[in-house]
Amino acid sequence: MKRLLYEFLLATCGLIVCVSMAAALEIVYPADGAAVTRSNYLVIKGGDSPPLDGMSIEINGVKSEVLDLSRPQYRATFADFLIVEPDFDPGENLIVVEGYAGGKQETKASARIFFQKDPMASVPDNYQPGVMHLADREATCVKCHNMTPSATDLAGDSAATNPCGSCHARMLRRNHVHGPAGVYQCTYCHEQGSQPAKYRVAEQSDAALCGDCHSDKLADFRKNKFVHGPVAAGLCLVCHDPHASNEVAQLNMPVNQLCLNCHEGVDTKVHVLRGISSGKSHPLSGEVDPSTPGRMFTCVSCHDPHGGMSEKLFVRGVADRMALCRVCHKK
Repeated sequence: MKRLLYEFLLATCGLIVCVSMAAALEIVYPADGAAVTRSNYLVIKGGDSPPLDGMSIEINGVKSEVLDLSRPQYRATFADFLIVEPDFDPGENLIVVEGYAGGKQETKASARIFFQKDPMASVPDNYQPGVMHLADREATCVKCHNMTPSATDLAGDSAATNPCGSCHARMLRRNHVHGPAGVYQCTYCHEQGSQPAKYRVAEQSDAALCGDCHSDKLADFRKNKFVHGPVAAGLCLVCHDPHASNEVAQLNMPVNQLCLNCHEGVDTKVHVLRGISSGKSHPLSGEVDPSTPGRMFTCVSCHDPHGGMSEKLFVRGVADRMALCRVCHKK
């Protein structure tokens, strides 16, 4: 199904869910009115009014077949829970879950959520950040999860030894992993005792939190005469994923795609100059970067994404256009 990747998160994902029974069908996470930045979990409790042996999930009008929850092996592990990996659309999403017993639809639940795929996208006022680690939601999971880990528990350096790994190991299965996340030192950035929601990030500003470890980077940024807007505003997470990514430097997406999210239309116009003989603009991709062997050409071949000595943020501290050209064009 196009919009929904079914993934009964068993041993493959290291997820064991609780087995307490709910009174009625409920979309636990993301809850109605939640805004989320990841399309990773959809957690549903089937309830016992009546006991359900199947569910269907509809997201923005695209409906799944009825998923069979009646097998003894499934019931023994998950009881009345269904957990899938959804494929939310950016922006508003309507989730509708139908519960079945004996082949007949018996109950229904729905939730409207907002998927903020682009960190720069504005979230409507009627949506609030989706939070799982609230006392009432954690209470549904205590039979199988350690929801009150000690400092010693949280010092575990692997998915097997750290309680965070039972649900969050999947986010680290990427090519490039942030150092603290890779050894499960989650409390470097997340506060265990924050209230009412546990594990909030320790600082409100990205730069304040990231700067605790990356003070050398902040010092380098301050030397620039011109600073890239998100850097000046301390918005590190607009470009970087704090946990892991398949892109170098833990970028949220490939370099050019990330740049063009804000600098729209650059790729559709003549860029930099018009060649004397060819009439073509300077390449933005698809060519080998002469200044860095082994790397393909991207926006950051010429522009430093953090800052520089020129208004155009040229790399290598270059202040004028011709000096930038001479980095690659030696003639």
